[in-house]
Amino acid sequence: MKKILLSAFACAPGKGSEEGGGWNWATELAKLGYEVHCITRSASRQDIETTPPVPNLHFYYVEVPIVNTNLNRMGLFIYPYYLSWQYLAYKKAKKLHSVLKFDIAHHVSWGSTQMGSWMYKLNIPFIFGPAGGGQHAPVAFKKYFGDKWAEEEKREKVSNILVKFNPACKTMLRKAHTVLVPNTDTMDLVKSIGAKNVGLSFDAALPDTFFPKTFKPKAPASGTLNLLWVGRFMPRKGLILTLDVMRELRETHPNIKLTVVGYGELEDQIKTYIEQNQLQNTVTLTGKVPYQQVRDYYESHDIFFFTSLRDSGPAQVLEAFAFGMPIVTIKLHGQAILVSDETGIRCSVDSPEKTIAELKDALIYLYDNPQKVTEMSYAAMKFGRTQAWPEKIAGITRNYYPQ
Repeated sequence: MKKILLSAFACAPGKGSEEGGGWNWATELAKLGYEVHCITRSASRQDIETTPPVPNLHFYYVEVPIVNTNLNRMGLFIYPYYLSWQYLAYKKAKKLHSVLKFDIAHHVSWGSTQMGSWMYKLNIPFIFGPAGGGQHAPVAFKKYFGDKWAEEEKREKVSNILVKFNPACKTMLRKAHTVLVPNTDTMDLVKSIGAKNVGLSFDAALPDTFFPKTFKPKAPASGTLNLLWVGRFMPRKGLILTLDVMRELRETHPNIKLTVVGYGELEDQIKTYIEQNQLQNTVTLTGKVPYQQVRDYYESHDIFFFTSLRDSGPAQVLEAFAFGMPIVTIKLHGQAILVSDETGIRCSVDSPEKTIAELKDALIYLYDNPQKVTEMSYAAMKFGRTQAWPEKIAGITRNYYPQ
């Protein structure tokens, strides 16, 4: 039985996003027959230890000795905090390796190329990712970031500094056995730094329990189309861009309606925008809902509308696919690869005006052709099944782990 050292900064059962990803990597590797030794944050200890144990899976907890480890309140301090945690996790792994003699080391969380990982220094075959980091929000759309565009530019500068000077990035990429990336933007970045064996794999996936027990293809009633948007109200998620499209549809197609599931820092701005543009009859805000309840919205709506301006490989798109939802999106970053002509419609990002016009036309086309929605729904469901965690992890171990 091969021994895996798994670095998963974010790892917790019953969660979505990075925490759910770390947990699925740990448990699915163990189910595949590996002896998994996972290093994660102390903050996850209670959740992990109150969950029934998984055979062949062992956890070790590391924390940076500072007073407040609330990630949401750290601001820019998150960078030195995470880099410090990674180094302490490596020191822990080194001690464990001296006794347990791991066969493979794999860093899965956080998925940040610029932040990298120290685990390559164990001098055993090292897998990094899937991890994004090569995406850049298009400058032509900076108005959607408002006064947060300066932060976006600052993020770019910090990323460039980390790529240049962080040895856990540059040296790690050159020495890794395999580097997995979720989009071509990041693939270009890691190859330019010197990564040799690079594979394309999305950084998100779905638990088997997320899929509906019985698949029901989307079949909009004539003269209606129900759209769904899911995510955090953050500038890079492009919700105002989505609402700009709904504003264009308001007069001519009032039966194209949008439900927005989410919350976040732009909540007041979003509510004000809806009121000022008289979208109350066509746009509904649900606020924050439990992770499992989001499934009900995927099941009851026809089309997933996704206009994120910077995303590595969006989990919401995969969640929508699980329920057979065709996607209307923009041809950018992860969604440009996740969505095909069979499963949705991708629009250009040359300028906001052109993008809005193309997105509007795409929605009107699907509104006028409900049979096309049903056709895409079957293709979306079929692709979604390939993106379940068990299949994804089994494929990565088969294709990229040393045999």
